[in-house]
Parts: sequence; C-alpha cells; structure tokens
Amino acid sequence: MNPIELSKNVYWVGAIDWMTRDFHGYSTERGTTYNAYLIIDEKVTLIDTVKEGYRRELMHRIRNIIDPKKIDYLVVNHVEMDHSGVLPDVIREIEPEKVICSKMGHKALMKHFHNADWPYHVVTPGEDMSLGEKTLSFVETRMLHWPDSMFTYLKEDQILF
Repeated sequence: MNPIELSKNVYWVGAIDWMTRDFHGYSTERGTTYNAYLIIDEKVTLIDTVKEGYRRELMHRIRNIIDPKKIDYLVVNHVEMDHSGVLPDVIREIEPEKVICSKMGHKALMKHFHNADWPYHVVTPGEDMSLGEKTLSFVETRMLHWPDSMFTYLKEDQILF
C-alpha cells in the first residue's frame, strides 16, 4: 500500500495491522492502524512511528515519498509502543536533527529507551515551530490517555495529529 496524501505535502505513512482483534479492550474485527505522518517542507518532519514489526511498512511508505535520510525532525506525540515501538531503529536510520517531545514525553522516552544522546527538543505547551511554509503547534494533553500524551497541530492545513 502506498502513502496517503491528506493535504498538499502531508501524508499518512503508518501501518495496517489486519490481525489484531483486541486493542486496548476494544474489539477490532478488521484490525487496527498505527498512525504516522510525514510533512514535506524545508524541514521534513515525521510525526510518530509504528509498533514493532511494522518498521518495513513505515519505511516503505516514506521511501515512496522521500529518502528517509532527508527527515529533519521526528515528533513523538506518545511513547506507548504502538506509537514508538520502532523509534530507536528509525532514529538510527534517519538520524534526525531533532526528536521533538513534551516534558513528560522526554521522561517516558528516557525510561523506555535509555537514550540520553538522542537530539531531544522538549517543547512547551503552545510552542510553535516553523518548518518553512508550514507551522507546528504543540498541545500537551497529560492524562488524556497517558502522562506523556501530546497533540501536534499543523496550522496552515488545520490538521490535528
């Protein structure tokens, strides 16, 4: 399956798990998705990764759009393994300039992966970050799901990740 263009230069590049039948206590008779998004701009940005076992699917979709080494920023909205299971492998492969996360996200990433040498950029609630023509804004959503949860809003396209 190819990436899906959501708006100009914004793509869904995640993975589809057709086999999962129970996800967080919900019946998923047709499986589930692990959602990741790619924004092409002066600063190419990947938002989230996927569950372990789906890295090849994620990277295949990204390669259909751009060389993964051209990804500058990696945003981690949530550290739970269905969002970040392949994070260490993806970071090794793309070598991002920044790994963007919330304060609680940073704390959780350190507990899960123990990588103090990743190029962390801890954002504050309401902080904006220009990618060139597009702007990301970060919204901390502690305990909406887990303490590390964060939303990323793409202002010009009015997309909430």
